[in-house]
Amino acid sequence: LGRGLARRLAPRVRIDDLGRVQLQIGGRAVDGGSMRRKVLALLCFLVTRSGQSATREEVLEALWPDLTPSTALNSLNQTVYFLRRVFEPAFSEDITAGYVGQDGETVWLDRELITTRSQACRDMIRKMPSVPSPDEVVLLAREYSGRFALDFMYEDWASAYRDSLHAAYLRVVEAALRLDTDTGHYARGIEIAELATDVEPDSEDLQVALLRLYRLAGSHAAAAEQYGHYSQTLRELGVEPQPFGAL
Repeated sequence: LGRGLARRLAPRVRIDDLGRVQLQIGGRAVDGGSMRRKVLALLCFLVTRSGQSATREEVLEALWPDLTPSTALNSLNQTVYFLRRVFEPAFSEDITAGYVGQDGETVWLDRELITTRSQACRDMIRKMPSVPSPDEVVLLAREYSGRFALDFMYEDWASAYRDSLHAAYLRVVEAALRLDTDTGHYARGIEIAELATDVEPDSEDLQVALLRLYRLAGSHAAAAEQYGHYSQTLRELGVEPQPFGAL
């Protein structure tokens, strides 16, 4: 009864896991950098798993591969202890909501209480038809604010989730930009392209798409400035950019 009441009253958690990780726990903001690194790693690892859950062995192999089984298990138990108290400083097995679950075989996040920005983007992409509506793409471009969990940029367990989401996002955005360019919806295309280049500033394709949209919309000063950025990016890579008039 106590657990059920606590769950109904519990503040919902939103994990902003694109870029550097931030948590919003009700009205309380928590910077991922203020958390113990393994605690943040466990949180992000579970986010990458289907259903936000993983077997104990999967967690141990990902986060403590070099420790003996008994030492790794002890580290996992301690990390779960601290993660629970990020959400509920006064955690109690019987009378608090229980954002993080653990039994003999599995560790999980409560999906009713915890949502993530990356999962919201994945759900938006999965629900899109083969030709998504312009409004759907704009919403996705506004929601997708960067690559997943830059705090763990070089961790193998984060790479597949990060790369698949980023590739799916770029696929949708690039198709939408081609469509808006062809159909004359320049203002909408510019918004999508500007948001996308904020996320992927070194992408030649996105920079060229944005430059063309500026020109087609009659924003010549913006097009010239964008060409300067495009040229600089390529020259830093040792590549000579195409002339302005050829784009």
